Amino acid sequence: MPVISGDEDLSAPMPTFSRSLEQSLHRALALANKPPCEYATLEHLLMALTDDQDTAAVMRACNVDLDNLRRSLTTYLDSELENLVSDGNEDSKPTADFQRVIQRAVIHAQSSGREELTGANVLVAIFAERESRAAYFLQEQGMTRYHATRYISHKIAKGVSDDRAGGKAPGPQTVSDKPSGLLAKVRLLNDDYTPMEFVVHVLERVFDMDRETAERIMLHIHDKGVGTCGIYPCDVADAKVTEVLNLAREHQHPLQCVLERSSSA
Repeated sequence: MPVISGDEDLSAPMPTFSRSLEQSLHRALALANKPPCEYATLEHLLMALTDDQDTAAVMRACNVDLDNLRRSLTTYLDSELENLVSDGNEDSKPTADFQRVIQRAVIHAQSSGREELTGANVLVAIFAERESRAAYFLQEQGMTRYHATRYISHKIAKGVSDDRAGGKAPGPQTVSDKPSGLLAKVRLLNDDYTPMEFVVHVLERVFDMDRETAERIMLHIHDKGVGTCGIYPCDVADAKVTEVLNLAREHQHPLQCVLERSSSA
C-alpha cells in the first residue's frame, strides 16, 4: 500500500521505466508526429498503451474491447486535433496532462517502494484526468480505476465476485458456509493502491481496534504483505470480510480481505 497521501517518501529511489513502457512512450510521440502535431496528447499516450503488453492485459481483464477503443481514439485524433497540426519543424511536445500522468505514476510507484514503472501503472494514473477524452473512452468501455487496480493488485478480473476471488491469502482457505462453531482468521492483503490511512480506518471501524493497534497492524500488512485482523466464529468472520470488501468498493480501493481456517478451530 502507498504511504498516507501527502506524506510520500520522495527520498526513495526513482523507479525505472520498464522496456515495454519506454517503447510505448516512444510510440506515443511517434503517433503525434504523424501527421505532425504541436503536442503529444493523453489520447496519443492511451493509443500507444493499447499495444503495451502490461497495459493490454489489464484492459482485457477489465473487459475492454481493444479494437473498439483504438477506433474511438483514431476517430478522435483524426477529427478533433486538426488545430494542433504543426509545420513539422519541431517534434511534438507532451501536453500538461500527459506529463502529469507520467509524474503521478512515478510518484505513486516511488511511494509504494516499486523499482519499476509499467504501462499498467500509467493506465491507472490516467483516470485522475477526469476531464480528458482518454479517461472518457476507458469509462465508455465500462472500465474504472477500481477495476484496474483490483486486477493489478490481486489478478481479479472484472466480473469476478468477491466470493469467487476470496482464496488469495497464503495457507489453507475457508469458505463462508463453515459451521458457525468453527473459527477463522480474517486477514487483509497488501496492495500498492489502497492508502495506509484507509486501512487504519477499516481496522478501527470493522475490527474495533484503537488507533495505535490499527497503525501497528497496518504497518505489519504493508511490510509482510498480509496480516491477521482477528479470529472469529466463521459466520462472524464471513460478515466482517463482507463489510471490509463493501467498504473498499464504496471508496474504490482494491483492498482484499479473506478468511483462513484457524489452527485453533
